[in-house]
Amino acid sequence: MTQMKTPEPNPPNQTTTKPFDFSTFPTLNTQRLHLRQIVPGDAHAIFKLRSDYEVTKYNIGPAYTRLSQAQRLVKSVSDAYNNHRELRWAIALRTDLTLIGMVGFNYWDRIDNRGSIGFDLRRDYWRRGIMREAVTAVLDFAFTRMALNRIEADTSSHNAASVGLLQNLGFQQEGIQREQYLEDGIYHDLRLFALLKREWQKNLDTFN
Repeated sequence: MTQMKTPEPNPPNQTTTKPFDFSTFPTLNTQRLHLRQIVPGDAHAIFKLRSDYEVTKYNIGPAYTRLSQAQRLVKSVSDAYNNHRELRWAIALRTDLTLIGMVGFNYWDRIDNRGSIGFDLRRDYWRRGIMREAVTAVLDFAFTRMALNRIEADTSSHNAASVGLLQNLGFQQEGIQREQYLEDGIYHDLRLFALLKREWQKNLDTFN
C-alpha cells in the first residue's frame, strides 16, 4: 500500500478566494484534519463506517452488508463530482489520512446559490469535536469559494448529536416534516435547518 504524505499546515493569512470550478479537487486542512477527495482505495474504510448501524440509523439508510455497496458509493461520488453536481470530502486525521468520515454537499443550486450539507463519522471518533471542525472548514469554503448564500441541512428529531452540532454552528431551524420517514418501525420527524452567509459572517465577527 502506498503511504500518503502528511499534509503541510496551511500558510497563515494566505487562504485563496478563487471561485471553485471543479477543475481541481479542493483539499482542506484544519488543526487536526485533512479533508480530501474520496478515492477507490477508501472503499474498505467506507464499508467500516457505513456497516455500523449506530452511524447509519438516522439519516443514511440501512447499514451496509457488502463491500460492493461502498464501492458503488465511491463511484457515485466520483461521477457526481465529474459531472459538477456534488462535492464531498473524505475526513481523515492529518497524522493518518485513513477515511474516518465524510462531509459534503448533496446538491448545489447555482441559480439560487444554495446547497445541502450532509455528514457522517465513525463511532469511535464521536464526541471529540471532529465533525464540528470538519463542517466548520466546509462552511467557510462554501461561503467563500462556492459563493453560497444559504446552506441547508436536515436530520431526524431523534438525532440529538446532529441537531446540537447544527445549532452550535449557527443553523436556524425552519420547520419540521412530521413523521417524514419510517425506520425500524418508527416514524421520524425530520427537522429542517439553514444557515445564511450573513449569519455565518456575523458569527465569525463575534468570535474574532
